[in-house]
Amino acid sequence: MKKAAVIGLDTEKESLIADLMDLGVMQITQREVMDEALEDYSSKELPQEVNESILAALELKINETSLALETLQKFNTQKEPLFFTRRAMKKKDFADLWENREKTYEDVAHILALNDRRHKLRELINKKQADLAALRPWLVYDLPLEQRATTNTRINLGMLPAAADVESLRQRVYDGREAVFLKEINRDKDLIYLAVVTMNENDEEVLNILKQHGYTPVPFEDFSGTAEENLRRIAEEIVADEGECSRIEEEITKLCPLKESVEAVYDRLIVERDKEKVKEKLLNTKRTFTLEGWVPESCQEAAAKTLEKHGCCYAFRDPKEDENVPVLTENSGLVDPFEAITEMYSLPDYRGVDPTKYFAFFYAMFFGIMLSDAGYGIVIAIACFVVLHRYALEGMTYRMIKMFFYCGLSTVFWGALFGGWFGDFFQVAARVMFGKEITIPALWFNPIEDPTKLLIWSLIFGVIHLFLGMGIKASMLIKRGQWKDAVFDIFSWYMVIGGAAMWLAGSSISQALVKPGMYIAALGAAILLLTGGRNNKGIGKVTGGLSSLYNITSYISDILSYSRLLALGLATGVIANVVNTMGSLKGSGLAGTIILLIVFAFGHTFNLAINALGAFVHSSRLQYIEFFGKFYEDGGDEFDPLRKNTKYVRVVEDTDGGRK
Repeated sequence: MKKAAVIGLDTEKESLIADLMDLGVMQITQREVMDEALEDYSSKELPQEVNESILAALELKINETSLALETLQKFNTQKEPLFFTRRAMKKKDFADLWENREKTYEDVAHILALNDRRHKLRELINKKQADLAALRPWLVYDLPLEQRATTNTRINLGMLPAAADVESLRQRVYDGREAVFLKEINRDKDLIYLAVVTMNENDEEVLNILKQHGYTPVPFEDFSGTAEENLRRIAEEIVADEGECSRIEEEITKLCPLKESVEAVYDRLIVERDKEKVKEKLLNTKRTFTLEGWVPESCQEAAAKTLEKHGCCYAFRDPKEDENVPVLTENSGLVDPFEAITEMYSLPDYRGVDPTKYFAFFYAMFFGIMLSDAGYGIVIAIACFVVLHRYALEGMTYRMIKMFFYCGLSTVFWGALFGGWFGDFFQVAARVMFGKEITIPALWFNPIEDPTKLLIWSLIFGVIHLFLGMGIKASMLIKRGQWKDAVFDIFSWYMVIGGAAMWLAGSSISQALVKPGMYIAALGAAILLLTGGRNNKGIGKVTGGLSSLYNITSYISDILSYSRLLALGLATGVIANVVNTMGSLKGSGLAGTIILLIVFAFGHTFNLAINALGAFVHSSRLQYIEFFGKFYEDGGDEFDPLRKNTKYVRVVEDTDGGRK
């Protein structure tokens, strides 16, 4: 990565920003007045150009357009594709959008007005439905709801809890009072609905008694006429409002063909907003501006040509030790898909190591061993191949699908070695359908018949994987001049683990390996014991060595973690065989064949889904915990250049016909 410092004429600023955005290779950073050439200017003479009114207007239009798109999406009747892809739009057409945006703004305003009217109608319908629910219990109450008093009396309508004793309450209200009338209008499982008529002078006293029993008044302030009349009127209004709402929704649906043009304008608004926001990072005089930014070394020449085109003065330099440099990972086509695994964890520090090219092979291998069925691998590989060629995928989705394609091929390879073709389906199918016994031998060995062999090889693969991680760490230390740390802290563990492996395996392979292995392991342990506390003082030199040697438990744990290759590989094969056995229980004949095929379809789909997920998760875990733990320095910030961050359209050159 190179740091670019640029000074240019103010008249070229807008066009330079546009060209840098088209190029997409420079991450512009916040510029500070620190260069000697700029020290004589005050902060007032070097303002950061921020036009808040333009930004606010753009943000408002972006929000309006986004809401219009949400509305159109809700009523879009077209079937959505399985994978979202940006459609290609020529650069000239994308530029012309800005000239003709007013028509789209009018469409957006119309969509928002319709949606606002729809929302208000829905709120009104909900309120009226609530009114209906409140009025239904009073259907038999035949007095006008607004009639709540006469010259000498008060009429109170209200509710009591269903558990209340109306008769005892009536007696208490009537006791010693004249002209009090309490009538139960209706009741349901929760409430009792009452009408209470009192003389004016007794009204407050009676209401206080009722409230002691949980009485709640029902005002009905917005109603005129009887409950039945209001119910009928409101029901008719709801029908009319529902019809109006349906008409509006149909009109919005008819506007759905505008979705593509609104999407394109939304993207253009984002681009214009980003152009304005980047000006916050520039410093300006009356006639010039200055900016700084990061450029990948491979793109330095292209950036220089663009800067020269606009008559800018510029200089590139290497990053300083204390600078926070953004990270751009660059790998070959075979390795690039596995960057998705790295990014899901965390980007490497700029001064660290990109692990992708080191673990890509192991990731695919571990995935294949864990899934370990050639039939499943063929399904995954074909499915991913079709998706990659049918959809113009980009970014993380593209890399994940391509990675699974490679993992599918790995699964075919390891499945063939282990003899798994949808478990033993073809053997079972031959017996059920044709009454014949066939054998499909494993090219290497069958893990179900010899799990110990797979366990041993899993641990061997694990040791190789860990040794690679340790080797990367040693390389990093040596490059930093810390060769003693590489020898004492890394190579000594090679001796301990490698020597122990020779010692343990010697009895099975050759007795000649036992003693050398023992001596090598002992020498490595001695180095750890004597040098582990070299940076400590006093007793710490002794305890530090013991602590270093105690890390053997951590290494043993890491190595044993690779036994999951055996566990998941066996799980896939055993479940596949169980599915086939269940499908064959009906025996031979037409019925047996049909049942076998049905069980095959459902059973193997489930087994593939659950174990492919397991292979993905556990392969990732072996990289994140065991492999990365040996050397990885994460925490890098992703390289984020000034570019067209479009969501719906992919801007292409006018002559490329829409190719990526």
